[in-house]
Amino acid sequence: MREHVFNLPNVITLLRLAAVPVVAWLILQQRWEAACWLFLASAVSDGIDGLLARWLNQMTQLGAALDTVADKALGVVTLVLLTLAEAIPLWVTLAILLRDSIIVLGALSYRGLAGHLEIHPTWLGKTHMFAELSLLALVLGGLAGLLVLDDWLLPLFATVFAIAVISGVQYVWIWGTKVRRERAGVR
Repeated sequence: MREHVFNLPNVITLLRLAAVPVVAWLILQQRWEAACWLFLASAVSDGIDGLLARWLNQMTQLGAALDTVADKALGVVTLVLLTLAEAIPLWVTLAILLRDSIIVLGALSYRGLAGHLEIHPTWLGKTHMFAELSLLALVLGGLAGLLVLDDWLLPLFATVFAIAVISGVQYVWIWGTKVRRERAGVR
């Protein structure tokens, strides 16, 4: 059966991907309010394209791959630029980037060992993505003067840091378990 890759969910995902350099430019220009609204629209579109793909029965392999790329690009670019702007502490950024690196390296290592790869996001992994995108939107909203986060910033940073670390440990455990099962001949 041939997939129809040019569908509404995939178009939304492509628009989210196209928004990444615009969000980056807005941050670099310190146009915080515009960056905040475009980032927020892009983050919300992540849920919308997924729901539409399921409701319209238009899920495609290309859409799933593009969705992951768009999510990571939006998150990483915004995170790094806000860290360079000294709006997010380096320790939070390093925890998130280390977590993402561990997941990618674990997946690639497993694929190398097992010859195949099935990735299923965990509840904690989805929680991390939500927390990360929420933090980025809140920080942008604070920089834009739309929110006053003064006393909330440190607890927000600590929460996202903790979720990143715990989620990273969970993925290490998952990949380790998969490797042990593969070696024992169990799937």
